Amino acid sequence: MTLPEPSEIERKLGEYFEDVWKCIRCGFCNSVCPTSNTSRSYMSSLTSRGRIILLQAYFSDILSKSLKDEEIQDLMQYCFGCRRCIEVCPPGVRIPNLIWRVKQLNDEPRHLRKFILTHYGELLRLFSRFPRLSNLLLHSYLGKILLEVSSGISRKIDFPVFNHSLEEWINKRRKSNGSRGRIAYFIDVFTNYHEVELGKKVVELIEKLGYIVVAPPQREAGTLLLEEGLIEEAYRVAEENIENLYNTVKDGVKILTSSPAAYLALKKDYPELLGDTKSRIVSENTVDIIQLLLNEYEEGTIDFDMSSQDQLVYHLSCFTKASGLTKDVRRILTLAGYRLKELDLCCGIGGIWGMNKKYYDLSLEVGLNLFNELKKINLPVASQSETCRIQIKNNVLLDVRHPFSFIVDRVKINME
Repeated sequence: MTLPEPSEIERKLGEYFEDVWKCIRCGFCNSVCPTSNTSRSYMSSLTSRGRIILLQAYFSDILSKSLKDEEIQDLMQYCFGCRRCIEVCPPGVRIPNLIWRVKQLNDEPRHLRKFILTHYGELLRLFSRFPRLSNLLLHSYLGKILLEVSSGISRKIDFPVFNHSLEEWINKRRKSNGSRGRIAYFIDVFTNYHEVELGKKVVELIEKLGYIVVAPPQREAGTLLLEEGLIEEAYRVAEENIENLYNTVKDGVKILTSSPAAYLALKKDYPELLGDTKSRIVSENTVDIIQLLLNEYEEGTIDFDMSSQDQLVYHLSCFTKASGLTKDVRRILTLAGYRLKELDLCCGIGGIWGMNKKYYDLSLEVGLNLFNELKKINLPVASQSETCRIQIKNNVLLDVRHPFSFIVDRVKINME
């Protein structure tokens, strides 16, 4: 097979090709990269900096292998898109965004996995229509084997249970009076099909605040597609979501999220991916549930019952940090009367990266420091990330919930 000319690959990388040369090899990214600090990181190319240096070597004609080479692509898979590196990089190299575009060069036959990831929102919707059957299948030994063979998800993962979708529940629900207008809930798949009770509590509280909650037509956020290097598929998902949400925003409706992945997609990923006015406007009109409640507090609409001064571990998940929501979560938990012990440690799951059979053991190694600290502290855990909650629950067996779940019963509404 004739290797593609570098110019073709450069076009594939797009504007991120410039980021290859921005790297000054300082190694700051290595200090925060979860997979750069494991027992396997003795090879420089298994570190965050090493991956960028490898790309510099390729485009300098020093590296003889193609970027499509299986070994090169395997090295790129050790970046699971946590985005901690972006925060500390002096020249501002967008390392995850660059790596995603290198991953799209992967020629490895993975048609079934690609199909599942490209259609995972539709598949989860189908499974949620028959939750009992789906749960019976996916939690059986045979179901776990089939999932591992078809998608690479380790049979050791305790897959979350399915429920009837939150989106359908919202649309069938009798609407409140809505004296304060409408709010559109961009749900994403985990709350929509798994943690449905969390979503219901969000809706019920928002309605008590005088809003009508609607669920406009929407697909999954598409974060998994980006992390797998399925850029074209992620673009189509983003385009469809933005078109639907833009029409909602035009009517003066704010977009609400409760998932950090959904918030990050609307606020940062979609505008960067699409680069258009519509995505920018949707971004400007997106608010997380924690931010919305803080706004209500500032306006005097709500207060918090602080009669209980409980201790709580606040886990700073990677996506919460990347989305800039860390300080907001900290503040609302403190306002609700919690005394916080903060842990800024990666759990290692990285979306579904750590669920993969190939990386499952390594994900546990990445998360070991967090697990050990949580066992020592032995307190309930607030973590905004859905998959972090799965990882912590499976490996520490503590009460771990979304921060909203810890404050919802302490909200006092001051409206007449």
